[in-house]
Amino acid sequence: MTDMMNHNAMTLNRMVLMLYDSSDTGIDEELKSQKKERVSCNEIARESIESTLMHYPNLKINFDTEIPDSLHIYTNKLYLIRSLREILYNSAKYSDGQHISLHVSATDTWVFFTLEDTGSGLTEDYYGQMYQPFSKVNELSEGLGLGLPLTKRHCINLGGDLIHETSYHEGCRFIIKIPRQ
Repeated sequence: MTDMMNHNAMTLNRMVLMLYDSSDTGIDEELKSQKKERVSCNEIARESIESTLMHYPNLKINFDTEIPDSLHIYTNKLYLIRSLREILYNSAKYSDGQHISLHVSATDTWVFFTLEDTGSGLTEDYYGQMYQPFSKVNELSEGLGLGLPLTKRHCINLGGDLIHETSYHEGCRFIIKIPRQ
């Protein structure tokens, strides 16, 4: 009973933050808050995994990286971690829950956080609306339909992008692409 209450409280808190982020005040705050700080790419990935495991303690998330722990970028940590957590949360909620992975890689100009899961994935019918606020894959599912639209907006405001790889058919694969500055 206590575990259920904790899970529901965290879910409610997440929904309230999403509603605030999607409001005019939240949008203005995000655009004004271009605060950049030095962020360890691997550490923020690990923090995002730990946060997801608080909601789903029995979940197994594979983490691997091609970059050293010493690689840092200058970005808005809050919006990057919210983006990573949202995709991980969706993977936990909608995948088979058995094969979720987060892979970190980089080029000279970009850092890539590739989040992949196995399961039913997204249908092609949903591709055109997945970044529209309040659009959900299944109207009966938990949530507000704000996760992907907000994540896309956060990534763009960080100077990067959120990419859904439609060529992956084992479940879902999203790539968060952030400038390496």
